[in-house]
Amino acid sequence: MLYQRRMRLPHVEDPTLNGVPLERMMFSLAADGITIDATKPTTSTQDMPGRDGQLDLTLEDPTGAAYMGNRAITLTLYAIGGEDDILAAKTRLAALAGTIVTLSWRSLPGEYRGRMSLGAWADKWAGPRQIATLVTVSIDAHPYLIGRGRSIALKTGANTIHVKGNRPCWPTWTLTPAANAKTVSIKDAHVHTLAVASTTAITGRISIITDPDHRELRVNGNLMAPTLESDYFPLPPGVHTLALTGCAGILTYRPLTLI
Repeated sequence: MLYQRRMRLPHVEDPTLNGVPLERMMFSLAADGITIDATKPTTSTQDMPGRDGQLDLTLEDPTGAAYMGNRAITLTLYAIGGEDDILAAKTRLAALAGTIVTLSWRSLPGEYRGRMSLGAWADKWAGPRQIATLVTVSIDAHPYLIGRGRSIALKTGANTIHVKGNRPCWPTWTLTPAANAKTVSIKDAHVHTLAVASTTAITGRISIITDPDHRELRVNGNLMAPTLESDYFPLPPGVHTLALTGCAGILTYRPLTLI
């Protein structure tokens, strides 16, 4: 006897802006859809007398790759309906112009993030009535997909962790000093150290944000500086061994993926 099983169609999520599906904003993708331009490595070279070619002065990340520039993302959208519906859709979308937005869809391992700009409205009319509008949305986006936040509990001593993504990411550390500890430090397997030292016992929570755009170190809510030999180091993708001295805590990061 022949049995037939009904095949389930995959669920396709609508693209979202700031986590809101375009459909809920009363917009749909036009035929041109979404275009994601290439991102180019930021390189630097210098002519040197007495040698062939050029000297490569490019700054590299911990994986040996050049840092990437922003990429342009373009969405071609349309809205249809009555004039009141179209006006409401325009108003909602225009409120995002000039702001930093997130864009995601389907099963991408993260979201694109960048500043949004709005093109000209191309209104469509049927006699005296407006029936549709067409617009191009542009996002000057970070080159990588930014994944959901991940947290890993860390104990005093050696810790083995696995960092997702395919590009180095910048972690946030939330540490609890051990009793009577005057020095708290984190070391990786690549001779990087991030430490806080005091002449008295360190008390209260230590919060360290390593992201270059929002970098800070606070002890019990007060701004402090790390030791001179410290380095706000990123975490390359893959397996790492981290050694904590004088503390335990939580590592939080958002994996970065280049596609």
